[in-house]
Amino acid sequence: MFSNCFQRREIAFICFFFSAILLQSCTSTSIEHSTEKEGDGKTVNNNFPDFGKMISPAEFQEKYPGEKVFELSQAYPLTMPVDSQLPEFLNIPFDEDEHWMEYINAVRDYSFEGMIEVDFVAQESKVRKWYHMPWMHWGPQGSEGFHGLAKEAEIGPYQLGPNQTKEHQTYALGFYNEFAGYTLAQMWKDGDNPDPNATQKPNGFPVGTVIFKLLFTDADESEVDYLVNPMTWNAYITPSWNNGLDTGRIVKQMHLIQMDVMVRDRRAEKYGTGWVFGTFCYNGKLNNGKEGSRRAENLVPVGIQFGNDPQDTTNFINPYPVTRTIINPNLKQTKINPDSTQLPPQHLGWGGRLDGPVDLNTASCMSCHATAEFPQVAPLVPKQAFIGDTNALGQLTKLTDTQAAAFKEYFQNLECATSYTPEATSCDFSLQVSLALGYFTEWKDQDVAGYWDDEFEKLPIQMHRDGTLKASTPQNELK
Repeated sequence: MFSNCFQRREIAFICFFFSAILLQSCTSTSIEHSTEKEGDGKTVNNNFPDFGKMISPAEFQEKYPGEKVFELSQAYPLTMPVDSQLPEFLNIPFDEDEHWMEYINAVRDYSFEGMIEVDFVAQESKVRKWYHMPWMHWGPQGSEGFHGLAKEAEIGPYQLGPNQTKEHQTYALGFYNEFAGYTLAQMWKDGDNPDPNATQKPNGFPVGTVIFKLLFTDADESEVDYLVNPMTWNAYITPSWNNGLDTGRIVKQMHLIQMDVMVRDRRAEKYGTGWVFGTFCYNGKLNNGKEGSRRAENLVPVGIQFGNDPQDTTNFINPYPVTRTIINPNLKQTKINPDSTQLPPQHLGWGGRLDGPVDLNTASCMSCHATAEFPQVAPLVPKQAFIGDTNALGQLTKLTDTQAAAFKEYFQNLECATSYTPEATSCDFSLQVSLALGYFTEWKDQDVAGYWDDEFEKLPIQMHRDGTLKASTPQNELK
């Protein structure tokens, strides 16, 4: 999902006990929806860099005349949106078999309204305001200048289908609506001193938050047949996942493959999370004459998830290469699209939980994002998700250590704005928040050539966008 779940480092987990019913909203004690006009229009006045990697201005002007580079949408609102701005789909039952598809398609339509017409340039939308996460520019995996795509994850052989024999990579861009933007304003209103507590209880993303992310890959229809009739963006990327992290990027066309959404929905609190996740897979076979950004409408719902079904311990993996989507009927908090005429075969996550085509088939959208915290103490995926039996292609077919405490904890339901580990601060299911705060800290330490004592009170881990974490390393050796 929003920062894909690949993790190979062991780290101890501390088990949590969750109540069956949440007594209050994550934001009810400190953030209320505004019903007054006073203060409307005031925004954060920062000037964060727009992107981190790009060809020279001279080359850009010569080879791409008339085009514009990516501009970070960062005028985060200091006033909470009024209740009349809450998305209408919050009235659609997301947990009913008859309505969940209506809900997730309405989330997609909400995200696309006014954005397709302007090629997803957030500042140009005439319908509603959208914002980007700052600090995605920082470091060797930083965002590029054509569309702001940040290096996201590696795609292993056969992950997307039986003809995909080569490794590929994913780059992505996230969008945050005004409700989410308000929380970003509370975190980043002092750009030199961000407040991590903005996403920690009693704060957190407010009800009405919508976050969507577009994911692009350098794989194409020659290996993945459903990427025919692609929606393409130019991007300044590394030649391969492990090649050219610091130098040697190239301009290449990237193809839309996946869209992820997160919705802060109060009704999901009864499931112990407060969030609804959804993911979509691109299917260009449905194109029917669409051109340009209108081809984003070829995204087909994979499913929806509002909990991890901790009661279900079905030890099942749909191994790569996938030939059909296998649905686990015992899951109550994941709903999967059964229409094989519209949806290409999906591997899904462990036990059939929701997972996107570029995500790991032994995790789930919600379990991965629940680990989002600062500093990123918890691994995005426990080591047990990589231990098991394999097929002739070396792909996992069954996990063999699912009774480990860390693995069981990974599939519990975590309350919104609650940290996964006690020694960290919650990023309220947003892995991009975790990355942004981590990147900012790296930059500040480097810029001032010094450190703060509280940095040494918590376990420092360097997190990359593919989820791989290096061994625990002292902060002064991470530079």
